[in-house]
Amino acid sequence: MKESLRKNGKGIILMLISALSLAVGQLTWKLADIGNPAEALKSMNGIIGLALAVAPGFIIYAVGAMIMTIALGYGELSILQPMNSMSYVFALVLSAIFLKEPITPLMVVGVLVIIAGVIMIGGSGE
Repeated sequence: MKESLRKNGKGIILMLISALSLAVGQLTWKLADIGNPAEALKSMNGIIGLALAVAPGFIIYAVGAMIMTIALGYGELSILQPMNSMSYVFALVLSAIFLKEPITPLMVVGVLVIIAGVIMIGGSGE
């Protein structure tokens, strides 16, 4: 495990930053709360208003994708790509904090399974 972390450490950190960026981008889209796109077009003064409402989410998401691309250069794909699943964990936590969405016991179990899987895969490189 130590060898894998030493070899893939920078990539793992970058992938976790990428996963957080992806979750923040998605949260930003949700906070834009456009509801029905057709109605949003009318209430936001057309396509420009709609684009401005969701643009921050796209920018943050794109930054996350760029960080992921860079991260893949710092380790094994089979180790780093599963780290992307941490975006689900980050999204769950962020939605609970900012959107006051409830976290159920089943969600907690799912998060623990994801984290355990990421730890096992992250430490399994040669």
